[in-house]
Amino acid sequence: MGKRSVAEMSSFDLLAILILGTTITEPIVTKRLGIASYYSVSIALIYLVLTELVQRTRLKKVLTFDPTVLIKNGDIDEKGVKKAKLTINELLGELRVKGYTRVQDVELATMEESGDISVIAKADYRPLQPSDLNLAVKQAFIPIPLIIEGQILQPNIQYLNKTEEWLMNKLASKQIKKDDLSKITLATLNQKGSVDVDFESQKGPEPDNF
Repeated sequence: MGKRSVAEMSSFDLLAILILGTTITEPIVTKRLGIASYYSVSIALIYLVLTELVQRTRLKKVLTFDPTVLIKNGDIDEKGVKKAKLTINELLGELRVKGYTRVQDVELATMEESGDISVIAKADYRPLQPSDLNLAVKQAFIPIPLIIEGQILQPNIQYLNKTEEWLMNKLASKQIKKDDLSKITLATLNQKGSVDVDFESQKGPEPDNF
């Protein structure tokens, strides 16, 4: 089922889990492990086949659900709310979680197949973007971990086309020796090309009173 959490699974996925759990449990309790293994493998194979068919055929409409519209153009769709089995208070609570206090500020709100509610605000109420002010922004850069808990991440160093010697030289410029590697909690390469280092915190004596 991939990396999805239980909250992100579709009804089809949850149904497959329930069936598989029931199939495994009963024969194990009665000590019929052979039957449990046979049916478990069979159900798993059927699930994998159906999953592939859902992606490639019209079965997707049968085994999955389309998003349900809850709010459209600032107006609550009562039929959609009822179909999603939500109350108005629950809908308002979900909007507040997303940062919106007024239904009228929402262009479109839908309940997705996973049960999550997605909200698209009206143009006047969406977060301000740099493009709205004609501002040029730098390209996003994600710091690349080089050391985690004292361990050098060789794949990341190779991805940068660098060597371990290069890393040690970077650390040496910060007066960090090779013997200090075990004390490094995290070291990352930043956008400027330098290495940021976070050491293990050294706990001192606890104060008697605050």
